[in-house]
Amino acid sequence: MSTELKGEIDELIKQLNDLTQNKVFPAKLSEYSDKYPGIRQLAEDLLALREFSYALSEGDLSQKINLRGYWSGLLKTLQSNLRHLTWQTGMLASGDYSQRVDFMGDFSSSFNSMIIRLKDATEKEQKYIAALEKNQAIIKESEQKYRLIAENTDDVIWFLDNKMIVRYISPSIERLLGFTVAEFKEKPVTQTPLPYLQDVFRKAIDVFMENDSAPLSFLIEWEQLSKNRNMIWLESSVSVARNSDGDIIGFIGVTRNISARKKAESLLQHTYERHKQRDFFNQLATRNDCNYSEVQDSGWQNKIYIPENFSLYFLALDNIDILSKNEDNIYRKQQITDALVDHVNRKKNTIAWETTKGVGIISPVSLAASRKDKELDIADDYIKYVSTYLPDLPVNIGIANYIDGWSNFANRLKNAETSVQIGKQVWPDKKKYHYEDCGVYRVLAPFALTDEAAAFVTQMIGPLMEYPDLIETLEKILAGLSFKEIGAQMHFHHKTIQLRKQRIEQILNVSLDSYETRLNLATALNLMKVLNH
Repeated sequence: MSTELKGEIDELIKQLNDLTQNKVFPAKLSEYSDKYPGIRQLAEDLLALREFSYALSEGDLSQKINLRGYWSGLLKTLQSNLRHLTWQTGMLASGDYSQRVDFMGDFSSSFNSMIIRLKDATEKEQKYIAALEKNQAIIKESEQKYRLIAENTDDVIWFLDNKMIVRYISPSIERLLGFTVAEFKEKPVTQTPLPYLQDVFRKAIDVFMENDSAPLSFLIEWEQLSKNRNMIWLESSVSVARNSDGDIIGFIGVTRNISARKKAESLLQHTYERHKQRDFFNQLATRNDCNYSEVQDSGWQNKIYIPENFSLYFLALDNIDILSKNEDNIYRKQQITDALVDHVNRKKNTIAWETTKGVGIISPVSLAASRKDKELDIADDYIKYVSTYLPDLPVNIGIANYIDGWSNFANRLKNAETSVQIGKQVWPDKKKYHYEDCGVYRVLAPFALTDEAAAFVTQMIGPLMEYPDLIETLEKILAGLSFKEIGAQMHFHHKTIQLRKQRIEQILNVSLDSYETRLNLATALNLMKVLNH
């Protein structure tokens, strides 16, 4: 072989080798293609294979190759497998985990393992998502319920973090106290209208953070000034709030208005104290052997502080039906009586209690010479005090005789009652009656309660009952007035009075000149006044 031919063959081999090895097309290959047609066909086939292979390497599976043969067949098979793998990948992306690859050796095993793991992971993720969505739905529903409750309940729900910041407070705070949510939320408790929360925080710290055996919650009560300046009793149930690690992150509270309950409790306690005071004095009213030390000790035990020497008054309640509007309404009568006793007890230096017939009243007394006048003045004060409170109630007050200490308490109370009984009949134009002014009526009043008293009145002046004018004339004659004085008072001539005297003597068949007769008739007239009670 000539040197020239050998050089040409070597160059041709180099050009064909460049065609397969380098990206740039060999410049001299076209010269040989023109000279050797077979070389041109080979170069074109190699170029087609190279371009088809390049397209596959770039992921372009749309190219076609028209060559036949082993090499081109392998490339076509690879293209077909890649197209099928691409389709399977698309199906896998759409969620079809049934796809398997069995034509790519080790890649097939890895790919199939990946599909299995991906399927397991997807199923787990789907279960997690389903559970999460379910929990979110439950949480959303719960949030809606809690929000509905928080926004519509009268109780106020609040959350205070461990830095004393109000992180949440329900809108019901405005209904409860008149303040808005904006006046609380995200503010330190010291800057809110409820500084008491600072005390709640400190107490919660003591209860929950410094005590391992702390209760789950605690109650706290206090009085709070509302926005419209009203005092309201509040109660808060406070519980500790913890995170998932069990650390305390703050405190949750539910606050409610307990003013009505406090009022009821106060009324109940006040009623108890009133009844206790009533029973204490009514028990004393059955005895006349008490001494001050004994009564004082017993009073202290009942939180009743009594004076050693006192004036004793009796307020009659026999006209209380006027206020109750219904004689059968016992509950209403008792309400009025209780209110009246409470009102009288609010007067300075006064102890009052309900008796079986009215209200007993004790007031400290000075032993000065003007004691009686002072008692009458105090009675006037009580009449005005009660009349101002119950202006429609007729007020009648009896004043007991004075005795030092408590040794004759029962009799003194009875005497005060008796003075009202007498006074309303004998002096109907008055409202206060002192037992010491009742004169002979003090003796007659106990007798007037007997059947003999009525019989005595009937025996002495019964026939005269049909003549009211003659009864009046008889009273004036027995009072020692002359005929002229009686006539002047009754606007009659004195001889008319003399004729009336004779008429009385005829009806009663007595002589008014007899001292004993005059005494009996005067006694009967006085008894009649007491009996009219």
